[in-house]
Amino acid sequence: MGLWLPIIVLCASPYIDSCKVITGNDLVVTKEQCFMVSAEKANKAVTFPHVFRALPLCQIIPDSVLPEEAKGEDI
Repeated sequence: MGLWLPIIVLCASPYIDSCKVITGNDLVVTKEQCFMVSAEKANKAVTFPHVFRALPLCQIIPDSVLPEEAKGEDI
């Protein structure tokens, strides 16, 4: 089981080029807790007039890392 990283996508307008991905420094233990934290922060963000939309997301952080030789080539 990995830890979870709360993520928020903030957009200043309906256009995709106005969006930024924001993460915090804290990891949480469960997916449910992650979405709760992320949704709280997204709901707070949309109260600011320069935020058009805030999308709460989460990313699992795996427990293991592939060895260097198993990694694919960069694009």
